Amino acid sequence: MPRTPSTARSASKINASLAAAVARSGMDEQALLKAATREAYERVTLLLSTSFADFTPEQQRRIQALVGTEGPARRKKPAKAAKEDLPPRFWLPHSGATWSGRGRVPNAFLSWEGTVAHTEWKKTHPDQRFPAYPG
Repeated sequence: MPRTPSTARSASKINASLAAAVARSGMDEQALLKAATREAYERVTLLLSTSFADFTPEQQRRIQALVGTEGPARRKKPAKAAKEDLPPRFWLPHSGATWSGRGRVPNAFLSWEGTVAHTEWKKTHPDQRFPAYPG
């Protein structure tokens, strides 16, 4: 696949040096470009594998962003399990509000406590705080 020319300033210097190298070597442009790319890859790989830890954390993040990987020092955290909806344990018959019994008590339940309806219900269910969900 043919490469598209770069528009960066340094690209014109590279193109000029590439043209001069092609003229000197007698090789075609594609073969010379392939050899230069292979050599650059080997240099970069050697540099990163031997000295990645010597870079500052900011430089490491920038290198990882350029390369598009997380790098050797990072591990992926295990995914958290999705929270499942718990079935309701309590309900208020007059409003239909439900609560699973976990976490903070909903305001509807707190405001129901102390009402006349709560007092009447509590007389028949002295050991329970809220009415159980039917079913």
